[in-house]
Amino acid sequence: MTIHRHCRAGRITSRLSDDGQRLIDLSELIRAYGEAPNLVTPDTTSKASQRYTLEDTQKSMRNDLLLREIQALREQVTQLQDEVRELRQLPSPRQLEPDLEPAENRQIKGFDDILRRFEKRH
Repeated sequence: MTIHRHCRAGRITSRLSDDGQRLIDLSELIRAYGEAPNLVTPDTTSKASQRYTLEDTQKSMRNDLLLREIQALREQVTQLQDEVRELRQLPSPRQLEPDLEPAENRQIKGFDDILRRFEKRH
């Protein structure tokens, strides 16, 4: 193992316990290998963790806004679907004006035809 080799080579100092186990102090490991990248100690600044928290908060706020927008759009879609259902139940324009003549009969044949059509409507 690398740690055992470094102890034998003198790169890391260790001591033996009363029961014969090799003990290495944490500060010795930090001196030899450096501090762990995600470890925050009291004497190190926590700007990275604050930035992460700020970014996390911003993402959370953005997600909340997006969820509210989705909910509003779903409500709008539901309202539009209800409106379409109501419109489909209304009679068609042809059902409202049953006195409309077929296209071939709509051709005006003379002044009498115009007067007759006018009298039918009024």
